[in-house]
Amino acid sequence: MSHPTHLTLQDVRCFEGEQRGRLGPITLLVGENSTGKTTFLGCYRALSRFLSEYGFMEDLPDFNEEPFTMGSFRDIVRSRLGPIGRINEFKLGFLLEGQQDSVARRQLTATFREEGSQPIVSSLSFRFASDSSLELRRGNDNGTDFLVSGYALEKSDFPFGSARSLLRFLAEGIEEPFSRVRQRFPTPLPLMLQRLRKTNALSARRRAGVLALPHLSELVPVAPLRSKPKRTYDPVRETASPEGEHIPMLMMRLDRTDRAHWNSLHDGLVEFGKTAGLFSDIKVKRHGKQMSDPFQLQVKVRSGPNANIMDVGYGVSQSLPILVDIMAANGKSRGARHRTSERTFLLQQPEVHLHPRGQAELASLFVEAFRKRGNRFLIETHSDYIVDRVRISVRKGLLKPDDVSILYFEPRGNAVEIRNMGLDKDGNLEDVPAGYRDFFLKETDKLLGFAD
Repeated sequence: MSHPTHLTLQDVRCFEGEQRGRLGPITLLVGENSTGKTTFLGCYRALSRFLSEYGFMEDLPDFNEEPFTMGSFRDIVRSRLGPIGRINEFKLGFLLEGQQDSVARRQLTATFREEGSQPIVSSLSFRFASDSSLELRRGNDNGTDFLVSGYALEKSDFPFGSARSLLRFLAEGIEEPFSRVRQRFPTPLPLMLQRLRKTNALSARRRAGVLALPHLSELVPVAPLRSKPKRTYDPVRETASPEGEHIPMLMMRLDRTDRAHWNSLHDGLVEFGKTAGLFSDIKVKRHGKQMSDPFQLQVKVRSGPNANIMDVGYGVSQSLPILVDIMAANGKSRGARHRTSERTFLLQQPEVHLHPRGQAELASLFVEAFRKRGNRFLIETHSDYIVDRVRISVRKGLLKPDDVSILYFEPRGNAVEIRNMGLDKDGNLEDVPAGYRDFFLKETDKLLGFAD
C-alpha cells in the first residue's frame, strides 16, 4: 500500500500559499487554538476520499462530512483583500515516494474551483521527480483535456470523472479495452504519453505504479467530543459515527454473537483500563435474551462494585470509542469500520477528560496499533503527555524516528505556517521552531526553576 509522505495545502483558509506537512505512521498536530489543525485533518480526509477507488468518480468531493464541516467554497478558500484581488481556487496534494526507487516519486495535486457555491475539481496533476508531468483538466461539458510535460494538449469528450479508468489503461498498457475509446481522440493517447514514459525511464511493469492513484487505507475519523453515555441502551442500527454512537451496539453484538472476538476485545479493554487507572473490568449487562432487548454497559472502577457507565468518570465514556475502534479490528466483524486491519485514524483531542496517566497510555496504544497492525494516526492534540510518550517510544526503540512526524502550526500575522519537526534516535526534538520552544518548552523551564 502506497502511503502519502506529505500533504500540501495551497490557499486554504489560514494557509497562505503552499504549506506542506510531513506524514508519518504517527503524525502529531500541535499548536494554539484556531491555527488550522482541524482544517488539515478535514483536507486530508476530503482528498483521500476523492482519490479513493469510488471517490474519483464524484464531481463534488465532500468537505462537510462529520466531524469536519468546512462549509462552502468561499469558507474554504483563503480570503484575500486588496489590489491582488480575490483567490478563485485552492489546491490539495499528496507527495508519494516509490518503495524501491526514486523514479516513482510523484506529487499528486487536485485543484478546486467554485461551482454552485461548492468546491469542484478542475484539474488533477501528476508531477514526477524528473520534472515531467501529466495533467488532466476538466474541459468544456465535463470532458477531459490532457497535458503531458507541458506539451501536446489534447481535448476530448472523455468524462473527467472517469479519467481514473483511462489512467489505468494507459499505465498498464491494456490495448484491447483502450481500443474501444481510442476513436474519441484525434491522436492516440499512448503516443502522446511516449515522452512521459521515456523521460521517467519506466518499464511497462513499473508504469502502473507510477501513474496509478495511491491506495489509501480506510479512514476512521473521531470527533473531539464523543457521544454521552446512557443508563440503558436500546439496540438500534449499528452505523459508525465519529462520535462513537455505534460502539455500545458493537460491544453488545459481539458479546451475544461472537464470544471469541468479544473475549479478545474485553481482555484488551481491561488491560488498558488497569494500566491507565480507569477501570478494572467492563461488561455488557443484558435485559432479556433477544438482540432487540435493552442493555447496559457496566464498569468496575478499581476494586469497587460494578457501576453503570453513567455513574463513573467521563474519561471512560470519552475514551471507549477510541479504544474499541482500535481494538475491535483484531477479529472479524460486520461493523462498517472493521473490513480491514490497516486503517488511518483521524483523531481530534483524544485526551479529552483523561488524566495524564490515561493520556500517556493512550499514546502507547497508538504505538502498539501501528507496530502490530500497521494502523496509522493523525492526531490533533494539546497533550504534552501524548507527545512525550511517543518520544519515549522512539527512545526505547519501539518506533523509528521516521515513524513520527510532529507538525507545529505557527501563527504569523493573519496566516499560519506549518513547521515540520522530527525526532532523533533518542527521542529529542529536531528542527524546533522558536515559536514552539517559546510557547511549550519555556513553561517546563519555569517549572524546573530555570531562568525566564
